[in-house]
Amino acid sequence: MPLRLTRARLQSGIILVITWAAQPKAMRPTQSHNFISINPIATSSPSPDTYLNDYAKSVIPVPVHSHNDYWRPHPLYSALAAGCMSVEADVWLSPTGNDLYVGHHRSSLSASRTLQTLYLNPIKEILDKLNPKNVTDLDGGPNGVFHTAPDTTLVLLIDVKGNATDIWPVVDKQLEPLRKSGYLSTLEYSNGTSSSKSAPVFKQGPVTVVASGNIGKSNVTGVGCDALNRYKDSFLDAPIDALVDDANLGKLADCQVDSLLDRPLAKFYTASAPLMHTTFRPTNSGLSSSQKDHVRAALQAAAAKNLTSRYWSLPSWPISRRDHVWQFLVDEGVGLLNADDIESATRLEWNRAYKAELVWIGISSAYIFFASLLFAYLYDRSSKSKSKTAAQESA
Repeated sequence: MPLRLTRARLQSGIILVITWAAQPKAMRPTQSHNFISINPIATSSPSPDTYLNDYAKSVIPVPVHSHNDYWRPHPLYSALAAGCMSVEADVWLSPTGNDLYVGHHRSSLSASRTLQTLYLNPIKEILDKLNPKNVTDLDGGPNGVFHTAPDTTLVLLIDVKGNATDIWPVVDKQLEPLRKSGYLSTLEYSNGTSSSKSAPVFKQGPVTVVASGNIGKSNVTGVGCDALNRYKDSFLDAPIDALVDDANLGKLADCQVDSLLDRPLAKFYTASAPLMHTTFRPTNSGLSSSQKDHVRAALQAAAAKNLTSRYWSLPSWPISRRDHVWQFLVDEGVGLLNADDIESATRLEWNRAYKAELVWIGISSAYIFFASLLFAYLYDRSSKSKSKTAAQESA
């Protein structure tokens, strides 16, 4: 075989391998429902119709929480299109005191990015179109945002920044359109009042509002039995570690309901905690045995109280550590997987894919190495042959 042809084939092979190694995402196994849209979200200004026409009919909900969702190019829409069952919005009180800006820091706040414009209004419009007034649902309840699983609730986690006493009444007022349409999960009593000391019953709606952040430092949602009569369609986020200690659990004598930290347990919907903090930090290889036992106990305690568990502040790099922690949390039954990379999280196959990528990259690297040695050998041999030929001709 001519040496020139051998070189060309070697070069083509090396380029092909480099291309595959540089694009490991292409090898990741994915569930079919992750590519269900007629067209991806390409518009700079998606609307409820964008979601309804291109995604809603086939996207499958996945127990993933879109962390700091408002940072995404398309808040709410990107999460819904990926199938996230929970989204998060940090809210601040506007200078006028009658509106709520969405953002992580004060410097990022804008009057054009509010709780209503980014979340409440689009959610309301989506639900209105999925629940036409001229169609009667024989099952009684309105449909949720996921057409393939209409009974699935969308968790709207509202992280309160600033003074919760001033902020939550504004939140409650802005929830009125959703409340009026019957779209909010709520607490109900058999006779419509808590005076009978009967236990409240959770009635799920298409949207479940959960308050977190500075709301825990405030009594705006009430303490003791009084909390049952305040903001009946707003729920709280419990500190998940508190569930492990029986000293934090009890009963409220006046209304005879189970309690957590002197608040009715029925007022809590989620239970969460940061995974990474000063006394509990995963190693580069993931979680230690004692750390796994700690998390496992907390997840089991949350499940026993019918609370949706979530761990935030998860490791993000290296990817192997992140995937290891994700896989452990899902295997142990976490209620919502907290994720910044919702594209990877909603696939639910990251662990196996990552290992496959490592093997392929290792094989590709070995191929490139030995192919390079062969190329160098052939090049050196060719050079020597040319030199020898030239010497013979000159002689």
